[in-house]
Amino acid sequence: MATNYIGAGTFLANTTITNALGVVLSSNGGVGLATTTSCDGFALIDAASGDYVSVAFLTNNGTLKGTLAAAPVTAGDTIYLAASGTVSTTGTVTIGKSKTTTSTTGAVIEFVPKNI
Repeated sequence: MATNYIGAGTFLANTTITNALGVVLSSNGGVGLATTTSCDGFALIDAASGDYVSVAFLTNNGTLKGTLAAAPVTAGDTIYLAASGTVSTTGTVTIGKSKTTTSTTGAVIEFVPKNI
């Protein structure tokens, strides 16, 4: 029987995952770090490999938080998937719109997810 998640769910971390990194569901029912082409949601807490991590899905109502791969970003900028679960102002797969302005690489930014 399948499990339905509304907003967030808890999954086994297949690798070390830090709060605000993008994740993708794996075939074993756990999650790994998102790639530049695939992301299902964003981690809400830190988790070591083998621990459980709470994930807010991209279909979640409201804003999400992501880790910026490279600064700067300005509120209103389009946000894209970047490597290793991060987000960027450049890329090919749109993830949303930034609500944060910062010039700090690695900063956690708030964004409005794209309607997927």
